[in-house]
Amino acid sequence: MGTPPIPLIMTRPSQANTRFIGQLPGALRSQVDVIESPLIEIVPVTTDIVIDVDDAVIFTSANAIPFAPDAKGRRAFCVGEATTSAAHEAGWQAIFAGQDADALVVFLSAYPLSAQIWHISGRHTRGQVAERLCNAGMSVRRITVYDQDLCDLTPEANAVLQGTDPVIVPLFSPRTAASFVQSCPKNAQPYVAALSAAVAEPLSGLPLKALEIADYPSAAAMIRSLEKLVADVSLG
Repeated sequence: MGTPPIPLIMTRPSQANTRFIGQLPGALRSQVDVIESPLIEIVPVTTDIVIDVDDAVIFTSANAIPFAPDAKGRRAFCVGEATTSAAHEAGWQAIFAGQDADALVVFLSAYPLSAQIWHISGRHTRGQVAERLCNAGMSVRRITVYDQDLCDLTPEANAVLQGTDPVIVPLFSPRTAASFVQSCPKNAQPYVAALSAAVAEPLSGLPLKALEIADYPSAAAMIRSLEKLVADVSLG
């Protein structure tokens, strides 16, 4: 008999989980049993945004795109390949501006823009993008279009974490990591893949079996981290 698949608890909002799972190589996908347990629920926030034809937007998360105004071919400066791709599919002139907020600020600071820029985001953000770009001489306003309500682990996720078999948990944001710490059973020893050192920081109090921090904040790097963890589990 072959090795049974390893439970893989996906903690992002459902659409983000689906996108990420769809990127897993076939060999890796066959070695894991996906358990959906979003720790964050995306909730729209009512707001009126009027964007002129020459204005531009910033998307630091793909979660904001469904709640933004119609693209009408306007420019969107995006963090991450997934956000850039989603903005392009929504009709924006999507421009990849780096893998994180710091890279985006550097990119735009070197990009001479006189247009009004709107940072369309969730209520909880990191990086102070609008403030830093305003300090660089640009006109940037942040508009909140969604909230991120915290959720508990599902009964299925909770059960496998309390079991004796290995469990892998990818975590993609510091807020999700902090929520996982609060929800994780005290006797659990999960294998965790973290998108960055900032994501790993809230996990310091958990008795992790293993921690892999992605060498770059991207889906491809997270997949490499998962492959390492799966190999660790297979080797015992």
